[in-house]
Amino acid sequence: MSPATAVRATRGANRHRVRAILMKLLLLLCVALTVTGATALLGIQTIRDDVTTTRTTITPLVDTSHEVRSTLLRAQAAVRGYVLTEDPSFAQEYQRAAADLLNARTRLTSLADGRLDQLGPLNTAIDDWLGDTRPVAVTASPASLDLENSAESMNRGLDALGRLDRDVSDLREQGRADLRWSLNAAALAVLVVTALSVGAVLLALRRVDRLLALPLLRLQQTVVRQREGDSSARASTSVGAVEVVDLARSFNEFTDEARTRLIDVARSFNEHSAAVRELAEQRQQALDQLQELDRQKSEFLSTTNHELRTPLTSISGYLEMLEDGDFGELGAEQRHAVGIAQRNTLRLQLLIEDVLLINRMDQGPQRQRCERVDLAECLDAVLVNLAPQAARGQVRLGAGPGGPWPVEGDQERLERAITNVVSNAVKFTPPGGAVELTWSTADEGSVVQLHCTDTGMGIPAQDLDKLFTSFTRASNATAQQVPGTGLGLVIVRTIVEQHGGHVHLDSVEGEGTHVVLELPLAERAQAGGAQASGEQDGGAQASGEQAGGETVGSTPATG
Repeated sequence: MSPATAVRATRGANRHRVRAILMKLLLLLCVALTVTGATALLGIQTIRDDVTTTRTTITPLVDTSHEVRSTLLRAQAAVRGYVLTEDPSFAQEYQRAAADLLNARTRLTSLADGRLDQLGPLNTAIDDWLGDTRPVAVTASPASLDLENSAESMNRGLDALGRLDRDVSDLREQGRADLRWSLNAAALAVLVVTALSVGAVLLALRRVDRLLALPLLRLQQTVVRQREGDSSARASTSVGAVEVVDLARSFNEFTDEARTRLIDVARSFNEHSAAVRELAEQRQQALDQLQELDRQKSEFLSTTNHELRTPLTSISGYLEMLEDGDFGELGAEQRHAVGIAQRNTLRLQLLIEDVLLINRMDQGPQRQRCERVDLAECLDAVLVNLAPQAARGQVRLGAGPGGPWPVEGDQERLERAITNVVSNAVKFTPPGGAVELTWSTADEGSVVQLHCTDTGMGIPAQDLDKLFTSFTRASNATAQQVPGTGLGLVIVRTIVEQHGGHVHLDSVEGEGTHVVLELPLAERAQAGGAQASGEQDGGAQASGEQAGGETVGSTPATG
């Protein structure tokens, strides 16, 4: 069976949607409340009718019956008084009493409305009594009045009135009984209807619980089991509203799909793990090979440089002997050729020393001499050595006054670092340019900074981050075929950092270069002398204290 067919079959078996279930429950509640209210209203109306009947009929009947009795007795008393005294006032009282008696009898007849059997005999007795006592009404002679007959009429009337009172009392008791029955019947009806309504609502709520609450609770329990790691837990789709069943089915489908994907991910992870392990093994093998190649490279450089320095020393010696005239006087052209050979020999020696130094640095920190060195004296020595190079390039080489600037370190290496920086500046500055060297302090006077500023070709911005990498040169220097190996700045930074300092570099292509060598002064140097402490803070650049013009950046790598 396809999923769509299964969905239609389930919906056919559970034709109850959440909205329909809730609407039915709401409708049932409304019907229950309506029936209960109608029953209560009907009972209240019945009770009201009984109360109204008692208030408007039975109670007035009792009162009117008492009024008839009292009026009849009052009239009979007036008759007796008249007979005994012949006083006209008694006749007048009789007339008023008779009129009141007739009015009371009329109201009693209206209220009884055929419900009192003794009303007829009462009226007959009253009429007889009125006929017997008529002489009093016309103030006739008392002798014309038959007291015996009137007394008998009176007695008959009082007897009929007594029976009427008993009938009225029975009617009042019947009204009270009817009111009690109405009250009990209304209360019972309300209780029965309320009980039936509550029962119907409870049955509806049970159905709602079976179709909504219970399936949702089971679905929640299934979700909890899945979250706790029971991957076999599945939601039931046999009972519940259509939406709940669809939700349970969707959850099961999602769970199956997630499990399938998890299996695929686990399989893929295992495959990738194997590939990663293989790559790790290959990487380790490559590292081992690189370490072996590095060791062989170091041995090769050591051996080759040793073998190169020996003949270069001999060549340099014979060139010096030629310049000194030990083999005879040289002509101008010969002396010029010997000078060129001597300079290139020196250049080759410096290159060999750079390679050896880089090789030693790659092998780890090297021990160096530790002595008090004046950087100002080192700079003076460097300027003396580089003055011919600056003169040949027509570059003005100037240094601001300063010193002494005592530091702890190796004078030979410090001079080497300063030489690399200044020779770079001279080499990359065109004829007519200038190289300015100035001094400043930083970090509250604990650090000395040597600023080297030139007006050379500068360094492209994209090359600044790569210049302190071995054998890396600025792209414009390579394009203009300026000689060099890309080791100069690497050596400078290594030497300065070994002395606890820092190298700052800045440059703008076409405008010039600015290099700052920052070293701790001897008074603040650590007790360990010139051993490097790369973690020591070298202070901030103090370019504002320069005497040599605009700050423009770093020098390209030397050759």
